[in-house]
Amino acid sequence: MGTFLYIWRRRAGCEKGCCQLFLSRNKVKVITHKPLHELWLKSAVVGSLWASVEIILGSFFHNLNLPLSGTILSFIGVYLMVSFSQIWKENGLIWRAGLICALMKSLSPSAIILGPMIGIFTEAVLLELFIFLFGKNLFGYMIGGAFAVFSTIIHKLVSLLITYGFDLINILSALYHFCVKQLHVETLSPSRLILIISCIYLAAGTVAAVLGYRTGKKYLKDPDLSEKPEAVKLKWNTQMLTSVTKQDFSLYFLALNISAISLCLVLINYEFVLPSLIITFTYIAFCIYRYKSALRRLKNISVWIQFFLITLIAAFLWSGISEHDFYSTTGLIIGLKMNFRAVLIIIGFSAISVELKNPVIKSLLYRKGFASLYQSLGLAFSALPGIISSISKPGKDLRKWYFPLSCLFENARMLYLQFEKEHRNRPEVVIVTGDIQQGKTTFTGKVTDILKAKGKRLDGFLAAGIHEDGKRTGFDLVSLRPGIRFELCRNQVHENWLKQGVYYFNPQGIEEGKKILVSVDQDSSQLVVIDEVGPMELNNQGWANSIEQLCRSAVPPQLWVVRKNLAEIVSRKWNVGNVYIFDITKDSVEEVVMKLEELMPE
Repeated sequence: MGTFLYIWRRRAGCEKGCCQLFLSRNKVKVITHKPLHELWLKSAVVGSLWASVEIILGSFFHNLNLPLSGTILSFIGVYLMVSFSQIWKENGLIWRAGLICALMKSLSPSAIILGPMIGIFTEAVLLELFIFLFGKNLFGYMIGGAFAVFSTIIHKLVSLLITYGFDLINILSALYHFCVKQLHVETLSPSRLILIISCIYLAAGTVAAVLGYRTGKKYLKDPDLSEKPEAVKLKWNTQMLTSVTKQDFSLYFLALNISAISLCLVLINYEFVLPSLIITFTYIAFCIYRYKSALRRLKNISVWIQFFLITLIAAFLWSGISEHDFYSTTGLIIGLKMNFRAVLIIIGFSAISVELKNPVIKSLLYRKGFASLYQSLGLAFSALPGIISSISKPGKDLRKWYFPLSCLFENARMLYLQFEKEHRNRPEVVIVTGDIQQGKTTFTGKVTDILKAKGKRLDGFLAAGIHEDGKRTGFDLVSLRPGIRFELCRNQVHENWLKQGVYYFNPQGIEEGKKILVSVDQDSSQLVVIDEVGPMELNNQGWANSIEQLCRSAVPPQLWVVRKNLAEIVSRKWNVGNVYIFDITKDSVEEVVMKLEELMPE
């Protein structure tokens, strides 16, 4: 039937629309590439610029151990967002830029750091909310900026309460009473102190908004373009948006981590000493074993300084003010319990952060409407290295070591044009899918044979199965260019080979596959075949980087061989055009050939 329809299409001179109708009737799954809305493109620009400032200044402040660094960064963030709001006036720009900035600052190859992400996003949402309520005028920006900066202290307090528990309030209260007594300022009540601190933060946010408002207006009135910035070179790296190298993921473990943390906190809060010790230590040991990054934050000396100070204050001030007893065993125990809870929270949240990078979650979010966010985030990450280099590069004139704001705005305009062009340059992909050992490579081989017989110019490779005594023992990489064949993987143990599943992969075979993909002639090739794209590529191994380069070049369409359970996840790892998924148990070779001929350039 497939052959008949294929011949009928040829004789009838049916064009692409007819072929698309034919495919849709046969229920071939199509994942459509939707170009980003202008608002998301601008948000990617502003978010990447905001993140670059956060990263540069954040590292600088961290090295100096500067106090209130979070508040200073919040001040600068409000200043930048209000400035850009004068240039690009679209509603929703600020919270989208804040979300992108938060993810960019918080994402790392090992985990998602939830604290900074929530803090930055909260600032952006509050600023956007008050601008929406009071209008895009100076008053609206001032109110929004005030509460955005004020949110940093609230976020810090909430984070500390989650980490240490409500006993922290009693310790802070004891510390407060001790300090006012030593300084002889007993008239300074806690409510008055809180009011003074709040006014300082609100005033700082107001000043940041006013300065940003004036800067944006000044640029619109008289843009200083005497210093033209260099175009930012985009550098693509999907590792930040995908899974952790050599890390297995499981939604069950994500649920287990959440449940285990909740159970441990209940046992600690209700002082079930022995059960809490046994279960919490067991869970922490599990996290350390499964998640290599679980102890990363605990390696920071500032965390241990916090632990020491909390223990010290609890032991000597817990009942010292009221009972004139400057040492309390009860206080010491409470301080140790708080630190125990903090270790649980730090390690447990680190484990949850790793599991949140599960490609399955990304695929689910794509289907639920988050595709624009992921595409914007990919564009923003591509610009980040170039922006950081531009901002941190000193000029020839030492008096102009800073990065002029006019250059920042001009960079934004240039980046927008680059992003607009870049996200439309996506190759279309056809995926041939099926279960393990169901004949995907044989099916794909028939497709390539038909295309080569028609004179089509193909690039790429197939993975030919190797069998001994009727059992599959490995694969050889077979190039679609004649005469190139390499040993790719075997199920026997090989030292210095990469183990994936039951197979050991030959590094030389992987390198040869990369060479084949890198050397694709985009002017002469009509199709690139990759057999297969699987778990290694999802973990940024195998051909992952080579595929990334192909997806960023003006290359012909691609044909990927993918296991059925990974087809949708793989299709969303790279920013590609439309993806057509063919199941070898339901679709024919002729149907795949038909679709590829439709997509191939002449």
